[in-house]
Amino acid sequence: MSYTRKGQGRERKDSDGSSQKFVYDLENSCNSICTNREESLVAAVGRKLFKVLKIFPDQFELVANLRDLPHKQINLNYSSNDVQWNPKDDAQLATAPTNGCVVLWDLNKRSKSKTCHIFENIHQRAVNKLSYHPHEPNILLSGSQDCTMNCLDSRSQTRTAEYKGPDSVRDVKFSPHFAHENYFAAAYENGMVQIWDRRFGESALKQWSFHNGPAYCCDWHPEHEQWIMSAGRDKMVKVCDITQGRVKEVYTVHALFSVARVKWRPFHKFHITSCSHILDNVVAIWDVRRPYIPYCSFAEHSDDVTDFLWLNDNVLLSCSKDKKLIQQIISEAERPADRATPTGLSFKVDGALTHACGDYLIHRNKPSSLLEKTNLSPVLSCTSWMECHSLSFVITTIRLQVT
Repeated sequence: MSYTRKGQGRERKDSDGSSQKFVYDLENSCNSICTNREESLVAAVGRKLFKVLKIFPDQFELVANLRDLPHKQINLNYSSNDVQWNPKDDAQLATAPTNGCVVLWDLNKRSKSKTCHIFENIHQRAVNKLSYHPHEPNILLSGSQDCTMNCLDSRSQTRTAEYKGPDSVRDVKFSPHFAHENYFAAAYENGMVQIWDRRFGESALKQWSFHNGPAYCCDWHPEHEQWIMSAGRDKMVKVCDITQGRVKEVYTVHALFSVARVKWRPFHKFHITSCSHILDNVVAIWDVRRPYIPYCSFAEHSDDVTDFLWLNDNVLLSCSKDKKLIQQIISEAERPADRATPTGLSFKVDGALTHACGDYLIHRNKPSSLLEKTNLSPVLSCTSWMECHSLSFVITTIRLQVT
């Protein structure tokens, strides 16, 4: 059975259980992926890659290879850091090449080259990220290594505004909410995150710096307009509340490696998804209320994961430097918490021993029985309870007699 739910301002169709895991060989390393509005097509781009694939229930099928041209026609416009699909027009794509241009593509063009328009000389260095306005499909935002962001109009094919940031721009995102439809967020190389109103380009509305090092990515919460998260090289994901005059940090997730991509999981208020471009081939899903161990994870790639996206709250697409595009199902994900040791012991310098265990062990063994099984002679013992985001622990402290 399938049914529709509303999220991010549009209808989303949940998985009915028929989805399955499958792999497609892209033949080249992939930097970014994006789906069209109906989520029936996926575009994959990279240094030597630009393909459009059809998504079927059990496989991907190649629709177009936009680099399938004579060698003389291939230039840097076909080597991209990012790709975004127009939110209204399934035939229009935008890419961020490494030469500082922004390129629009029309898949309906009869010619073999699908280039529609090239915004030239708008950036002095490589463009890192693009973002379409969710409600005005002709408005496109670009963020570059040259510390600037440009608002582009694909209809008039002109630049309508320019914004200057404090450092190289690593990510830009328009707000998906009608209440903030003119707002966009930007993450910078110096660790700062800013919120801008695209109508006023003189200065940012808000800014904060909660990262120790570069901030690589940011994302608006799809349902709660007051939440925005960012992540970076300091291995931390910060969830912030921007409703008050002063931005407040509400949650912090501690990842194992620097975080290069973050996205919210659809229809799950507290679930975020992350990956790293360095030393890690895992896509991790976190519950922000439990910040030190992932809720679940996918480790199907053999090299660093470069990008991912959700088709719905159960189906994830991911790409990697291993040249693979994989559809993965949440029911098949690994559960690191299930393999974690549920008990712990620690000695203090004065001889006190502290024991902690999960709540499911407590119902099986009362705190007093835990002491009896240690075969120790406690002089002092106390039992205390504490709640850690719905996970209960019992802590027993024993002072040992020294003989």
